[in-house]
Amino acid sequence: MAKKNKMKPFFSVIVPAYNRAVLIDRTVKSILSQCHDNWELIIIDDGSTDNTQEVVKSFNDSRIKYFYQNNAERSAARNNGISKANGEWICFLDSDDEYKSDHLFSINEFIEKEKPAPGLIATGMTIHNRETLKKKDFLALKDNVLCEIGEKFLIPTQVCVHRSILEKEMFDIRFRLWEDTHLWLRIAAQFPVYQIEEYTTIQNIHEEGTVVKGMKTVRFAEMQQYIAAINDIQYNYRDLFINKLPENYFLDYIANKYKMYLYQARQNKQFYVALKIWWEGFLHKPTFYLVSEFPKIILNQLNIGVYDN
Repeated sequence: MAKKNKMKPFFSVIVPAYNRAVLIDRTVKSILSQCHDNWELIIIDDGSTDNTQEVVKSFNDSRIKYFYQNNAERSAARNNGISKANGEWICFLDSDDEYKSDHLFSINEFIEKEKPAPGLIATGMTIHNRETLKKKDFLALKDNVLCEIGEKFLIPTQVCVHRSILEKEMFDIRFRLWEDTHLWLRIAAQFPVYQIEEYTTIQNIHEEGTVVKGMKTVRFAEMQQYIAAINDIQYNYRDLFINKLPENYFLDYIANKYKMYLYQARQNKQFYVALKIWWEGFLHKPTFYLVSEFPKIILNQLNIGVYDN
């Protein structure tokens, strides 16, 4: 028999999904296993062409709400979920990730004890990559929290935000990459950031995941979009970050992203892509590091200095 819960949910959990029929069963079950039961699960199917809908609707629980939209990418799906949410606090969960059974309980306990002002709550995450488990670093809240978010990346699955904030600040649908960090930084510049130092979420790394696909083949256009998102927050939200970030923070941050993409492209032996990234990086900020990287592009193409990922 379906569970009935007439109370207004305390938590809304938003899951964007695209062709996740094989994986989403595990994700939904992780919500159903929660110790805290005052929640609603909002699944936004972003134009799936597989049987994602059939899998979701096989769960007989009135707290699970399924919505279909034409494919518009995950930022639009999450925003759609936010607009349909009834909970006081809104959590995010990627369609291939999981909550441990105490996740919502831990957040609820923190809210009841601490009575936090509306803000962003982050929890710990365990990264499951094939047969290995790794605990993701916590934010060092005693340091500059903006720098910490920028460097350590909050995965949406870790994040819970008060609904009053998400009525003002939402995901920027112009960007397919770094769009989550874009939002977390805007929120952290204006509202408190809290952290529950418990590992209550699991990120599952797999062959169809965004991270793995992005590393297998570096696409120059995707890198440009990544950089564009960073430039957008640097120039269009300048007032939010006055005196809150080190001088030249974004200049150095972007330079490090060029390094990241360059390394992966040359390791993949994507010769022309690596050259284009090297040139863009050099125009952005010429450094001795980039000078030293140039011959490595050629050496990697000859399979010298290439490492297994």
